[in-house]
Amino acid sequence: MTRVKHTVSRQAASAAFGVVMLIANVSCGKAPEAAAQAELSPAVEIAETPSISGKVTLKGADAAKLQKIVDVGGNPFCTGHGDIADPTWKVSPDGALADAVITVRGSQRASNASAAPLIDQTKCEFVPHTVSIQPGQTVRFHNSDLTFHNIRVARYEGRGKTANIDNFGQPSRGDENVKAFNAPGIYRLECDVHRWMNAWVFVHEGAHSAVSSADGRFSISRALADGDYVVEAWHPQFPQTITHTVTVRDGKATADFEFDFAKAHTL
Repeated sequence: MTRVKHTVSRQAASAAFGVVMLIANVSCGKAPEAAAQAELSPAVEIAETPSISGKVTLKGADAAKLQKIVDVGGNPFCTGHGDIADPTWKVSPDGALADAVITVRGSQRASNASAAPLIDQTKCEFVPHTVSIQPGQTVRFHNSDLTFHNIRVARYEGRGKTANIDNFGQPSRGDENVKAFNAPGIYRLECDVHRWMNAWVFVHEGAHSAVSSADGRFSISRALADGDYVVEAWHPQFPQTITHTVTVRDGKATADFEFDFAKAHTL
């Protein structure tokens, strides 16, 4: 696999470490919220029943050539876990694409929302790389490593454009923070100490969303009444979503999405 450089100079790493230490010591790991929290829409009970399922694929690219190994710059802790795969593209040999977010337009919030999903910092990676939640839901951020991490939360406003809204310092194994996301939108997570670490929190308008797995499969696990729905697929490497109109009959429907590598952001 190709090795991609995400190196940081010793001076830059020290500066980042100092900034994170200041965050952790002065503000208990949290920075001031920069964006006003949105008013939550009414929530209703929505049965946890699979409704729309399908598969996400990528065409026009050799999966093997997209696999890259992060250069951690000789970080002694992170190198001890072996190679770290760059999470930008997770594509199987048959073209299955992971980490695409599938949403149903016009979805309502569920009053019976699931427990807060966990994003762990383990072996110098964010796991999982992408989660999808509804407004008002919380996310647990945990540090499972014996090294200093932080989580910088930034609202994603387009390729290369973000607005920082929060920052948690997690200096020790077992440290944990919980954050509520009230405003729909896309949020990028980064660790300033280990700059190759990133992840995504997609806050949909309602409960009907899912993230494609390693085999490209997804299943929206909330009930839908019979009818026509606009379903969209988003992936961070593409400037536009893919939109399909699907018909739910007897509570079920299928929708497959194919992204074209030729339309991806310039690498």
